[in-house]
Amino acid sequence: MSLYENILAGLDRKKESLVTLEKCFTAGELQDAVFKYEMMLSPFNLEGKRVALLVPTISEFLPLFFAVNKLKGTVSPLSLQLRKGDLLNVLDFLDPHVVFSVNDHSGFAFSEVVTNWASGMNREALIFTSDDCTNWEVEIFHGSCKPLQSQLGGFITFTSGSTGTPKGVVFKDEVLQYGYDRLLDAMKLEPSDTVFVYTAPSTLYGVSSMNAMLKVGATLVTADDFDLVKMIHTMKKAKCNKITTTPSIFKSLYNFASRLDEEVVKNLELVCVIGEKVPANFKSYFPLMESCTFLSHYGSSESGSLANAYMNKDAEELLFTMPKEVDCKTVDGELFVKSGGLFTEYYQNPILTAEVLEDGWFKMGDLVEFIDQHTFKIVGRKKDVIKKGGVQVITSEVEQILSQIDGVKGVAVVGSPHEVFGEQIVAFIIADGITSKDIRSYCAGNFSSYKIPDKMIFIDEFPLINGKVDKMKLKSQLSRG
Repeated sequence: MSLYENILAGLDRKKESLVTLEKCFTAGELQDAVFKYEMMLSPFNLEGKRVALLVPTISEFLPLFFAVNKLKGTVSPLSLQLRKGDLLNVLDFLDPHVVFSVNDHSGFAFSEVVTNWASGMNREALIFTSDDCTNWEVEIFHGSCKPLQSQLGGFITFTSGSTGTPKGVVFKDEVLQYGYDRLLDAMKLEPSDTVFVYTAPSTLYGVSSMNAMLKVGATLVTADDFDLVKMIHTMKKAKCNKITTTPSIFKSLYNFASRLDEEVVKNLELVCVIGEKVPANFKSYFPLMESCTFLSHYGSSESGSLANAYMNKDAEELLFTMPKEVDCKTVDGELFVKSGGLFTEYYQNPILTAEVLEDGWFKMGDLVEFIDQHTFKIVGRKKDVIKKGGVQVITSEVEQILSQIDGVKGVAVVGSPHEVFGEQIVAFIIADGITSKDIRSYCAGNFSSYKIPDKMIFIDEFPLINGKVDKMKLKSQLSRG
């Protein structure tokens, strides 16, 4: 059964299923859009082909996702935060047969980069481009054939790689059913709900959460652009009673709504935050929402949804509860899990896959302490990862990027607490004739904005321990100002 048949086909055509900042869509309109794309793509035989999506308009992104899956292609939604260097790395690595790309988004010419990539490859490719993500022009590039996926359907998301190499995370269709079940339980979803979902559609959680709202028959409310005023007005008009997003986004929404129209947040019954560390008393930040349920939803890009921690304003620590559908254990303090939401493999990287999957157990990288059989608290990370605004940033990747710049003689990257983003990126740099402005200028045109350091501190030498940079000492220097 395709994802379309499992999620969208059974909905009442008259049901208002999707609300964006600009327009409302019935289930019937979404179903018709799927049919439109199915007819458009059927002549190209998508079976086993990789189809990359750079489509910011959710009302077109979702039907495209369903249509490609229905035609047994493998969908790969790409992040719209990618810039030229990162985007080319992902395209080279994924080597998609088909790309749908908006011409311009947030001042970046996506289709120009994609088309130039395809023309220089001398390999087969179909490139669909559009100004509005509705009317598409196609350019056919001829060349050598590309290998097909052995597994039909499914999808591939991308996350940062520790060596600068993109990391493709491969999933089967079944993980969306698993994600639906976990969110149904965690958020107590009902067909009568109107849920604002603001998460990146290029991530597993973004795809899972949007599809979960559609499948349960709730009204999915989302935004193509980060416009707080429009988001608040849309939430009010749609009468949203639940929301899931990152803590930093929710803080911004709350701060605006408390001044613009506080009833928008007062009407929320449940807030589900994902992707960032939050303090146990996170709920205390929102005094207008005393009666609202606050939930921290735990998982990863590879494992999908795993556990939940319900918060109150006086809590001293977050305690996560793992559902019975997840098997878990610890090895040297690290959490290992088995679940129906696990990824299949890292795309074209069996060595990395073998490093994190052991006899069906996925190594989460989080150090945890179990209170009882299914309740645990997180005590740290095994790897040096910064979680900034819901995005994982691997410090070694940022260090590698900065080290390529002429004039940067040494660099060490650490994370430090941030009031809005959870964590921020701080780069300690040994430089010769180069300024922070030069570094930012270099990074802005070549790398995703979330990888660019929020702070740069120039020093003469690094503190060392056992011949390596002592990052703990650098962090302590930050805490002392």
